[in-house]
Amino acid sequence: MKKLLIGASVLLLSTGAFAQTKMTGETARFGLKAGVNLSRFHASGDGATDYNNNVKDNVGFNITGYGDFGVGNNFFIQPGISLQNKGAKFEQTTTVGNLTTTNAVKTNLMVIEVPINAVFRIPTGDAGAVQISAGPYIGFNISGKNKIESTTTGTNAAGNSSSENDLKFGSSSDKDASSTEFGANFGLAYRLNSGFTVGANYGLGLSNLIPKDSRVDDNKLTNRVLGFSVGYSF
Repeated sequence: MKKLLIGASVLLLSTGAFAQTKMTGETARFGLKAGVNLSRFHASGDGATDYNNNVKDNVGFNITGYGDFGVGNNFFIQPGISLQNKGAKFEQTTTVGNLTTTNAVKTNLMVIEVPINAVFRIPTGDAGAVQISAGPYIGFNISGKNKIESTTTGTNAAGNSSSENDLKFGSSSDKDASSTEFGANFGLAYRLNSGFTVGANYGLGLSNLIPKDSRVDDNKLTNRVLGFSVGYSF
């Protein structure tokens, strides 16, 4: 983990140094933003339709430190380091005879992301500017947990049960999810000239979260994250 954070910091600083040599009257800015995530997994392949119809948003959080480095008129490169709380909720109800069973699985993932976004600014007079952004990210899964709850109702029902387990990351079949992922970010924000920012971001996961040795045919599980944040840059 220490090596990962050092590497991400070097990437952030080196990108900034490169960008500062190309500024056109803009000053480099640094900022911090935080907010709420609505995340879920998206499945493709066998059984994907049933899964996608029963998956729900998991409510999490996001915290991001970033830099804005001017490379052209109203155009910036924005690298950052981010802590993202992702995951999903899956719920399915089955009925056999007079017994109805509802199984719910809540997955929480903690992810360190390194995004590098291109940002285009549209000034709105003296108030501030609209900011449109897009770019790739790489994510490193650092911890996670599954919480499973089962409820059975009806005659002679067994009642409720619950369990939790920590997630393991890697490529082998005994792991729960891949240790890394990559995808693309798309954002829209408004920055006041005072430095305060409010915005929304959509993270589109592109890589398969299913461990490599557990993949069957074209089955795939990817992240989908809608995030809202407020922040300040100076």
